[in-house]
Amino acid sequence: MITIPALLSPQTLGVDISKGWFDVFLHPACAKERFDNTTAGFRKLIRWLREASVELAVMEATGGLEMPLFVALQAAGYPVARINPRWIRDFAKATGRSAKTDQQDACLIALYGATMRPAPDKVSDHKAQAFKALCARRRQILHLKCQEMNRQQQTQDRVIARMIRQTIAFLDKQLDAIEAVIDTMIQRDANWRRRREIIESIPGLAAATARTLIAELPELGTISNKQIAALVGVAPINRDSGKQKGYRAIGGGRSGIRRILYMAAMGAATRNNKRLVAIYKRLIASGKKPKVAIVAIMRKIVVILNTMIRNDQTWSADRAEPA
Repeated sequence: MITIPALLSPQTLGVDISKGWFDVFLHPACAKERFDNTTAGFRKLIRWLREASVELAVMEATGGLEMPLFVALQAAGYPVARINPRWIRDFAKATGRSAKTDQQDACLIALYGATMRPAPDKVSDHKAQAFKALCARRRQILHLKCQEMNRQQQTQDRVIARMIRQTIAFLDKQLDAIEAVIDTMIQRDANWRRRREIIESIPGLAAATARTLIAELPELGTISNKQIAALVGVAPINRDSGKQKGYRAIGGGRSGIRRILYMAAMGAATRNNKRLVAIYKRLIASGKKPKVAIVAIMRKIVVILNTMIRNDQTWSADRAEPA
C-alpha cells in the first residue's frame, strides 16, 4: 500500500466503486489505492487518508452501491459529493480522455471534483437513510404491482389469473405495512411532520408526494429557488446558437422526484388547485404544448415549496408567487 506523506495542500479524493472493491485517487498528489468494498476496507481507507488534507470526496451516484462508503466517509468528517455518472462521462469527452480502467476512472472523478467543485451532499444520518430506503422499497412494490396488473389484463388462463390476484393482494398488504412505518417515522420527527404539513397544504399534493420529497429532497428550504429547480432537474436549459432559438429542455437532476412531481402537477394543474389551474390554462393559451406547461407547473410547485418551507408557511392561494 502506498503511504501518503504529509500533504499540506488541499486534496480532492476521487472514488470509483465496484461491487467487490473501490479505487481511490488523490488530486493533485497523484496517490492511488484499491480497497475492498467492505467495512474493513472503509476503515483502511480512513487510515490511509489520515495524513492527507482532503477538502472534498467525489463519487458517482450508482443507485445505492455507493451508499455504505458515502456514509462512512461522512461519518469520518469528510465532505462528500455524489455526482450523476453522465456528468463524469461528459467531462471525460470534453477533456479528451477515452481510456477506461477503474483507477483511471477514479483519477477522472478526482479531476472533475477539483475542476467543477460540486457542492457536497447534506450530511445524512441512519434514520434518514432508513426512511429513504423505505420510500425506495415502496416505489419498487408499486412497480411490481403495476406489472402484475398489466399481466392480469393480458392473461386468458383462469389459474394464472387467480395467482396474479393473490400476488396483487399480497403486494397491497406490503404497501399498507410499509406506508404505516413511513407515516409513523414522519409523525415521530417534528421537522418531517412539519414538512409534511406544509407540502400537503398545497391542493393537489398528497401523502405520496410528501413522503418522496421528505426522503429525497432534504435541501428544500435551504437553498435558492434557482438551485432547487436545477437540483430536481426542472430548470429550463437554453439551446440557442447564433440567431437560432432552440427549444428549452430539462435534464439531469433527481428523476425519482420528477416522476412523482409530474403526477402531482397533472392533478394540481388540471383540477385540484385553482391557482395552478389558472397558470396552466394561461400557458396553454399562450401556445405552450401541454407537456411543456406541466413541466412549468412542476417547477412552480418546487419553487413554491422551497419558499414555503424556508419561511415555515403553509399554502395560501392569495400569497404572492415566488420567482
